[in-house]
Amino acid sequence: MPSFKDQVRSTVYSAIAATMNKPAEELTDNAELIADLGAKSVNFVRIISALEDEFELEIPFMEFRRKKTIGEAIDYIVQLYES
Repeated sequence: MPSFKDQVRSTVYSAIAATMNKPAEELTDNAELIADLGAKSVNFVRIISALEDEFELEIPFMEFRRKKTIGEAIDYIVQLYES
């Protein structure tokens, strides 16, 4: 059975892939949201919205926006969910 972190990773990858028009298979935890994927504020809003809907969380925009890599974003969502 996948861990909660694996479920979060899958959802984050799906949200980013859909928002950024990239195949999820091409994403890695080390990919940088802005430098590698070219994410803009509107992209972050869409990603956050998808994650909030999926996990029934309120995700602070500026905190999420500060996450440099996909891996950091995953860890942040896990941390938010568990606290």
